[in-house]
Amino acid sequence: MKKFFGILFLLIIAAAGVCAYFFPGIPYKYKCTHELQLTDSIWETIPDDLPPLPEECADYSNFGLRLTAWNDMKPMRTDDKSEAKWQNGDDTHYIIINELSISESDDFLDRTGISKEALDRYCKAVEKTTPENGYEFTKLKMSLTMEDFDIHDFKNSKTFYLMMKEKNEAYFGENNPKVYYSVDGVGFRGCLHIEKVSDYNMAFIDIYPERDKKTKYHIGIKVTDTNEILAIANSIKLT
Repeated sequence: MKKFFGILFLLIIAAAGVCAYFFPGIPYKYKCTHELQLTDSIWETIPDDLPPLPEECADYSNFGLRLTAWNDMKPMRTDDKSEAKWQNGDDTHYIIINELSISESDDFLDRTGISKEALDRYCKAVEKTTPENGYEFTKLKMSLTMEDFDIHDFKNSKTFYLMMKEKNEAYFGENNPKVYYSVDGVGFRGCLHIEKVSDYNMAFIDIYPERDKKTKYHIGIKVTDTNEILAIANSIKLT
């Protein structure tokens, strides 16, 4: 009996060794599928067949950016010179535009546990473009699925898991899901996500101009109708 269990133990050790050799990414696949709530893509494009904005609309412009929204808003005083705000009388909706500087020391991988070398190695392995800024990194991680996972590659499996974990931390769950939309226009790229707060929605849009790499715009919009958010995002232009 002892001999039998001894042989069985050796077989188990051998099997574990074979799995570790040929499938080193198994631990991270387990972590992705058992520890994380979401392994599907939450990156979408804005539909082409959106209903148009109501006729009662106006253009709002500042810091070289213009968008179209409800015409009942008035400019509001702010203490920040890099911020512009418009709001209607009963505070059912408002728009805030912030012009932000991107310094050379800004690191979009800060606090992710992912190095630029590891990210570049992963992207080359799966034939994806290595992100060079926050927009590209957001698009990459929010669009990840388990099809982008290689169970044969331990180092890249770890990088994949860390990005999946980042995505899950940005996802509020089935009762309040967060979806990211691509907001690309002439001369800029951007992303939008919507968060439900009580009985209204907050949308946040980050716009990255393609020429001015040191500036981005952060837009906050309070609204009740999701389609209106998407239509407003579609109206964004650089002036």
